[in-house]
Amino acid sequence: MPVYSLQCPDCQHIFKGLVLEGTQEPKEWVCSKCGSYKAQNMKPDEHVEHPLEKAHGSGCPCCG
Repeated sequence: MPVYSLQCPDCQHIFKGLVLEGTQEPKEWVCSKCGSYKAQNMKPDEHVEHPLEKAHGSGCPCCG
């Protein structure tokens, strides 16, 4: 599950977007602050793993 860093060009809000495994990436990202449909991936070639996909102890809510 890649986590994307997104930025809205209209309000400059930076937020995260998650694409679940087995689903397609959205054609348009919607800004969670102003609702604009122009939000774009800040780093198109770099994806961050979701914390729950890492080994226990590094992001796991039960291990801290």
